[in-house]
Amino acid sequence: MEKTRRQGFHLEPPAGLLNDPNGLVWYRGSYYVYFQWNKFEKNHSYKEWGSFASDDLIHWQFRGSALVPDQPYDQNGVYSGSGLEIDGKLCLYYTGNHKEEGRRTSRQCMAVTEDGRHYLKLGPVLETPEGYTPHFRDPDVFRAENGLYYMLVGAQRSDGRGALALARSRDGFGWDYLHPLAYSRQYEMVECPDLFLLDGQYVLLYCPQARNNDTDACLSSYSAYKPVTFDPETGRLSPEDADLDRGRTVTDGGFDFYSPQTFTDGKGRRILFAWMSRMEEAEEAAFSAAEPSVHCLTMPRVLHWRAGRLWQTPPEELYSLLGEPIQPEALDSRTFWLGIEGLAGDKPFSLTLHGGEAALDFDPAARTLTLTRTAWLTGQPESKTCPLEQLKNLELWSDRSSLEVFINGGSLVLSARIDPASETLGLDVRGADGCGITLRPIHCI
Repeated sequence: MEKTRRQGFHLEPPAGLLNDPNGLVWYRGSYYVYFQWNKFEKNHSYKEWGSFASDDLIHWQFRGSALVPDQPYDQNGVYSGSGLEIDGKLCLYYTGNHKEEGRRTSRQCMAVTEDGRHYLKLGPVLETPEGYTPHFRDPDVFRAENGLYYMLVGAQRSDGRGALALARSRDGFGWDYLHPLAYSRQYEMVECPDLFLLDGQYVLLYCPQARNNDTDACLSSYSAYKPVTFDPETGRLSPEDADLDRGRTVTDGGFDFYSPQTFTDGKGRRILFAWMSRMEEAEEAAFSAAEPSVHCLTMPRVLHWRAGRLWQTPPEELYSLLGEPIQPEALDSRTFWLGIEGLAGDKPFSLTLHGGEAALDFDPAARTLTLTRTAWLTGQPESKTCPLEQLKNLELWSDRSSLEVFINGGSLVLSARIDPASETLGLDVRGADGCGITLRPIHCI
């Protein structure tokens, strides 16, 4: 049985290491997904932007290098950023990283393209302001309702605490720093911000990061979101919303989800991609030992704001990948879709995949949902547990080495890379008597 960890329907480069999605944009009838890429090795020693493009969210063309570190201001890394169409041009904003004699300089830089293949770098457009360390990165550029452009930057203040900084522009090309937008007292860094209006509600995505400031090492981090009140005229949040340690919710309850970024497509949908990894260095090396590449992006997800929280659902286009329903005993691949409807909501439920390779358990007494997998370094089970009042339905998308589980219509999502080690494929479902259970193969393209 084939046990490759290379994915079937997730975006993954042919070689090297992928991390943050960058520059997500709908431009001239096509989807563009850029990403942090080390095309030479399966580690984080080099950073450029790689590129995928698609007309339909299903068929993707890998286009290789887009922005490479070939200028003095970005020679030590083309770091993360965003994309936006302005006056018919695709404008890309990124952090240029420069190191000299052990000192880092970070600048927010800009490049433009009109065909998604040839790029003209315009150089730095925003220097790191006073009051911040060189951990000043990941520009998120958006156009507000009043026509002004804003750039939200992940940052660390000079006192070693995390923050978000805000700059403003009238045309998207000339930028002025405004002020800090939000603060964290708990975390040493806040990165990968994304501020957008969704169903009438401003939503702020960000990644709080605990760091050892003495050794300049990341200790832990995750993706969070919170609803905020943003004033486009003043460029400020309400005082309560500016506190990044209050009112936040974990964006994805699984193991592997980070650096999410969103954009609006030609159908008016707000779509999210994220990096499907939170692996440590040793885990990356073990996971990719027999493969030419490591890491992938999540499936695209359509976002909604409902009942005071972020909902995530698969886009309608992906359902065209599903084959005709099959019986569980006919399952012969790890690329499949499973839907279960009509669960009692308050009864115990369990789903075990491939003899214990992964499992999902709902405990109605504790009101928790637990995702368990086998760790590829130790071979032992490891779990993530989320609060859940009721379990009514679930939708599971399985690829060759990942799971993405959408609970109760997408009010909760859990993502994880999975070690395809089992010799036997199969599903064991308990607590779903009388429910509608549908299993379909996924045809990879």
